[in-house]
Amino acid sequence: MCASVAAVVLVAVLVTSGGGGSVGEPAPPGTVSITRASGPPLEPGEAVPDWSAPALDGSGRIRWSDLVGTPTVLTVWAPWCPHCQAELPRLVQALAQHPRVDLVTISTAVERSTAFTSQGYLDSVGLDIPVAIDDANLTLHEGFGVAGFPTVYFVNADGTVQRYAEGEIGLQPDDSIDPGILEAMLGELEGANPPV
Repeated sequence: MCASVAAVVLVAVLVTSGGGGSVGEPAPPGTVSITRASGPPLEPGEAVPDWSAPALDGSGRIRWSDLVGTPTVLTVWAPWCPHCQAELPRLVQALAQHPRVDLVTISTAVERSTAFTSQGYLDSVGLDIPVAIDDANLTLHEGFGVAGFPTVYFVNADGTVQRYAEGEIGLQPDDSIDPGILEAMLGELEGANPPV
């Protein structure tokens, strides 16, 4: 998407959502860790690297090691990203039909725009989801090989990546959304992880 179109979309989102605010704070130095320094996006079959970061809501830390054992959708997003703003509510709604699949998100690059804070965006759309906050060094962003927002990993219960998607899932060339694509991905993840 060209810069001028992206700017128009972002302004439209800000006007319609009322979620504008001051720039968010990245996590303090030394509070974010990941066992993979950088690289391309994780491929199917690769294990998600162990990581840990402060929770946005101040409740402590979010640790990947606490999440392994359940199929999980892991989304890396930025609060100023219009595609993230559009996709997160759809993802939460779709996951309501898949109660055996968990959701965890990582908000990164928060200091790159004054348009939204992570909490300001969540409040504007009424989302209450687990959010880990990356640091100013983009430690998690780099560790997950993020090249575009959002980056969504569909992770098996054993902690290995089943698939990943970059950008809005189901976005068609005419900017319409095919909700069946996300539903198929979630069904595949849930089906590959039968209850024990």
